[in-house]
Amino acid sequence: MDRKVISKIVKASGVSSGEMILIHFWGEDADKEIANSFMAAVAELGATPLLLQQSRSVNRDIFLAAKESCYGEQYFDLFTKFDAVLDVFAYRPIILGYEIDHDKFERYRNYMAQLFSRFMSCRRFTQIRIPTAANAEESGLNPQDYIRRMERAYDVDYTAVYEACLQARDRLKGAGHVSLCTGENCRLSFELTDRVWHIDAGDGDLPCGEIYIAPVEDKTQGTVYFETVYLDGVKYEHVQLHIRNGILSDSSQPEITAFFEKQPQENRIVCELGFGMNPNVTELCGYTVLDEKMNGTFHIALGANHMFGGTNTASDHIDFVGHGTILITGEQHYE
Repeated sequence: MDRKVISKIVKASGVSSGEMILIHFWGEDADKEIANSFMAAVAELGATPLLLQQSRSVNRDIFLAAKESCYGEQYFDLFTKFDAVLDVFAYRPIILGYEIDHDKFERYRNYMAQLFSRFMSCRRFTQIRIPTAANAEESGLNPQDYIRRMERAYDVDYTAVYEACLQARDRLKGAGHVSLCTGENCRLSFELTDRVWHIDAGDGDLPCGEIYIAPVEDKTQGTVYFETVYLDGVKYEHVQLHIRNGILSDSSQPEITAFFEKQPQENRIVCELGFGMNPNVTELCGYTVLDEKMNGTFHIALGANHMFGGTNTASDHIDFVGHGTILITGEQHYE
């Protein structure tokens, strides 16, 4: 990743002079130059960087040897002192990638759980996927296509993205009821009373560029149309989803209906309404991390929303991305 883009990302994350910033890097020494570039970008803004590297090969050796007395509260409390964490991964985080004894693996899992619980006490936590072939594995894209799309999505004018998000949020803020019009005569209505719109313009999950809200869970009603739906590794075209009292009841695609009939009710609840704002994401590709940020799109999700102002706790969070028009009660339409 280009160092100029890394500097843009670090600035957009909110790093400011005098702060203490933890660079939490997932990768081997061969990729450590990425972490070094983030360290330099933090220092350039007048903040103090500190690196904690999570190497799979090193963690394997550590937790094969670690005793119960290792990593006590004194260690974990060190990480409550940071103003922000930049969680940078050159490959998928958490996964150890090696087979070790059950008790040793549980020690590793407990270590990660306690570490992340301390990270959540910091003022900001930003996740940054590095465009690498290793990260491409979860996207369903070939590595070259993944890297090209991700690098473009990262290389945006973050100030302009924030301003666009702010304008869109202010346009929708305060609306208790909105409707989403899609396809031919498909309309989905949302109750938003007492719920808050959030902006993701660089200080959350990158690549960035969206506004989103948790609708009232049992009030979403109607039908929504998607030109394309990607679900469980399968692409479906011309899909309608039917929502009753906030719950997906069925779909025009029998396979999608069958998939969700096997899910618990909490995984079928409409939990999010959002709009993409990243001008450098210009086409849908089936990778939600990118698709939901595409400028001019909307997305709804089924499942968990307790982490951003909702009340639904679920084991999954599945997004669907499409094109439509939003209608605000009492106002002209907003696209």
